[in-house]
Amino acid sequence: MDRKVRGWTMKFVRQLGISALVLGLGAPFAGSLFRTQPRGLDLDSIARAIDEGTDHVSARQLAEWIRDRRPGLRVIDVRSPAEFRDDAIPTAENVPIDQLTKSHFAPGQTIVLYSQEGAHAGQAWVMLRSLGVTQAVFVPGGLADWHEEVLYPLLPANVSPAERAQIDALSHYFGGAPRIGAEQGSDVASAAMSGQRPRRRGC
Repeated sequence: MDRKVRGWTMKFVRQLGISALVLGLGAPFAGSLFRTQPRGLDLDSIARAIDEGTDHVSARQLAEWIRDRRPGLRVIDVRSPAEFRDDAIPTAENVPIDQLTKSHFAPGQTIVLYSQEGAHAGQAWVMLRSLGVTQAVFVPGGLADWHEEVLYPLLPANVSPAERAQIDALSHYFGGAPRIGAEQGSDVASAAMSGQRPRRRGC
């Protein structure tokens, strides 16, 4: 074999070896196209989202998205599995907050986070932002807001027929029933009037 052919052969073998090494190093990540990786906090964008109100969504808006089957909607309950089994928003999946960074998030999804009363969901939102997931929002009052705004909303006695019909329809869609003209009392009293569970304290 002359020197020119031998040189070309050695170069080909080296390139083949490098390609195999790259493929070998990339193998553990195959099928993990949307696995999130820590990127650090972009405090400016987080502060801007909070200031503009794009970091959260109301329970009623979420209910409309679920009812209207918004494309790409993904509702995530960050509470414990036991709490999730006890009571949850329809269509939600349970991803406890300590498992959130191991989840996969696809481009184009609208991710809505909620917890019992919103605190943990807000923390989860910051976690996702640190991972580069910008298409996420959270429900500030959590599951408690779902009960008070969607299932058993308290409406004033002088509510217009059009507004009442709209709220009635949304509430009934999820198995609830608005309360009309009642005075807000204690959590237990309000729950007794509507047949709902008392509001639980938590995050």
